[in-house]
Amino acid sequence: MIRINISLILCASLAILRDAVAVSTAQSSAASALSSLGVSLPKGEVLVGDVRYTCNLLDTVFSKNETFTVSSSYYDPLIDEAWSQNCRLNASCVITPTSAQEVSTLLQILEILDTKFSIRSGGHNINPGFSSIGRQGVLVALEKLDTLSLSADLGTVTIGPGNQWGTVYEYLQGYNLSTLGGLEVVVGVGGYILGGGLSTFYNTYGLAIDSVIRFQVVLPSGSIVNATQTENADLFKGLKGGLNNFGENDFIYASFPQLIVPGIVTEYDLATNTGVNIFYEINTYTLANTPAVLAAYATYLQDADINSNVEIQINPTYTMVFYGYVGHVSTPATFDVFSDIPVASVLYPPTNGSLPELLLTIGASGLSSDGISYGGTFTFEVTGAALLQVTYEVYLEAVASLPSEAELSYVPQGVIPNLVTKGKAQNGGNLLGLTATPQVWMDVFVQFPATLNQSAVTGVVDSVLANLTSSAKSQGVFLPYIFVNDASPTQKPLQSFGTENLKYIDVVAKKYDPNGVMQKLQNRAYFVSEEL
Repeated sequence: MIRINISLILCASLAILRDAVAVSTAQSSAASALSSLGVSLPKGEVLVGDVRYTCNLLDTVFSKNETFTVSSSYYDPLIDEAWSQNCRLNASCVITPTSAQEVSTLLQILEILDTKFSIRSGGHNINPGFSSIGRQGVLVALEKLDTLSLSADLGTVTIGPGNQWGTVYEYLQGYNLSTLGGLEVVVGVGGYILGGGLSTFYNTYGLAIDSVIRFQVVLPSGSIVNATQTENADLFKGLKGGLNNFGENDFIYASFPQLIVPGIVTEYDLATNTGVNIFYEINTYTLANTPAVLAAYATYLQDADINSNVEIQINPTYTMVFYGYVGHVSTPATFDVFSDIPVASVLYPPTNGSLPELLLTIGASGLSSDGISYGGTFTFEVTGAALLQVTYEVYLEAVASLPSEAELSYVPQGVIPNLVTKGKAQNGGNLLGLTATPQVWMDVFVQFPATLNQSAVTGVVDSVLANLTSSAKSQGVFLPYIFVNDASPTQKPLQSFGTENLKYIDVVAKKYDPNGVMQKLQNRAYFVSEEL
């Protein structure tokens, strides 16, 4: 005999009824909120949490600017703008807002409809999902936010995040001006700045983030606000460490994670410099002579002329070194420590030129966008050459363990105390928690075809970082800072800024984004809520 448990049936029925009421309430609330924005709703129910419904609605709201779906001929080219192949995720739709006001409307719609999204500036982020998203969400591509203008006194340039640095340099060159930006001309503005930004002469002028005078920010509430030292000053400070949703930078290539802020930055005001005259030279060295290059680098960093910069990139078959100096000079004495090392080839002979000329001449070089990219970073104090030599030995071992198709690069980015003191003195300082000592922000970066085992290749990079971090700690030279532009998806850069700065970022995020929209609906980022 079948016995029916009436109480269980009633409980199940009540649960179904409650769910139905909750859905109906959410739909009604969403419809009301959308109507208050002036959005004309299609017939039928408003579907909350349904990305297809969201994309269809966005196509109606932004009818003058197509919301690109897979049926559009522009969809694949937009997806393929991601630099690393593993970041070319097929979003449900791609939308390209043309103004801060459109970003405002868009953010409010995404919150109301509880839709996941990701934000892309230049597309050089190599962490899947940080500036890309799959079918479960909307990709917000900022390429049409390409404002570019100068203040009346020519002291400030206003730049939209959709610009690439090459466009900025060409624009400023016409006025005999420059600003702190990426060496790669195809790198986008947004993530490069918000990740910190190492320029060609970062040890002379500091980080790009420190040259920002104003941010224009669209908050999830829809408000469009300015953040300066005097207006929304706490947000301004939070952005100089709390950062945002796209990233990019580096000496010869670019790699870019994202941090979380309570909104989307739609304009940057950066300080300009009157045309900078420089000396530069680029040489290559054999792998056999690379230990001598690193030994000289350690000596150089401990007493570097603040008007100079030396950049090193070590590749599987050669090492490349950039020597730069602010001013028209003969080969500066600060580079003498490198002079006895045999040069394999001269890529650019000693040259007196301008900074814009340099950037526009060599800025299109570097690694290609073919294949998958992956990298990570850690920081150590330079008290001598010992750890630099260890890093090179570990690098060579890693190269030998990888298939020949995987190109592993090692970039020991040397930072001198002047960069740190500049950051503390300019435009209100930053929240990076840096120590004023000679140091290296080591970057290990690999590119490889999708045919290789991805976890095996990336595992080699992770192993290198773990081994070298352990070595730095054992030698007493480990520093906690994680440079955002080069961090891996599993690293926690916000924690590296220090507890006090992390808490400040959290307070700012909660004040300007009380509903946590950027932390709940953004696809992937370095969320302060996860790093506390």
